[in-house]
Amino acid sequence: MRSPLAVLLLALLPACAPPPFPEDHLPAYEERPVEVSFDASFDRVWEETLTVMGDTWPIDRMDKGAGRVTSEWVIAQSDYIYNQFGGTRIPEKVRYRMSVIVDQSRGRSRVTVRNREQVEKDIISANLTFTGSIYQWIDVPSSSRKERAFLEDVARALGKDTRRADLDLRYR
Repeated sequence: MRSPLAVLLLALLPACAPPPFPEDHLPAYEERPVEVSFDASFDRVWEETLTVMGDTWPIDRMDKGAGRVTSEWVIAQSDYIYNQFGGTRIPEKVRYRMSVIVDQSRGRSRVTVRNREQVEKDIISANLTFTGSIYQWIDVPSSSRKERAFLEDVARALGKDTRRADLDLRYR
């Protein structure tokens, strides 16, 4: 027969485990790039994409021949990762870099956006190996909010109504 103390200790054991980071349980579908097809020429979609990209983030690299433009690293706040301290929810600091590809598919211009997002964690709480720095940037999935907002801005620049069904934000 078990003693009441043993039952109490077994009941308290799960409470001692550290809580998982919120980014550990993000659904896999939210890690995919987001894409939209437009009924417009490649050159027009490329120009509007560059305009919106330059207005939104600093551009690091662009190659019209490959249809690729990449932003610099941007420091911001997370859409879904929070520090919970004293009953508050403070968004975690993240950095992200956007890659946008414009190409032709079935006579339409397609814009695909991929976000590489990272959060800065200390090596102790994230159980990382010391490599000379106490803090390290680790990859986390994107919530896809930034990508979707960017594509809506491109659609508006092309004269598309983002409230109607003609803007179909699809995951690839």
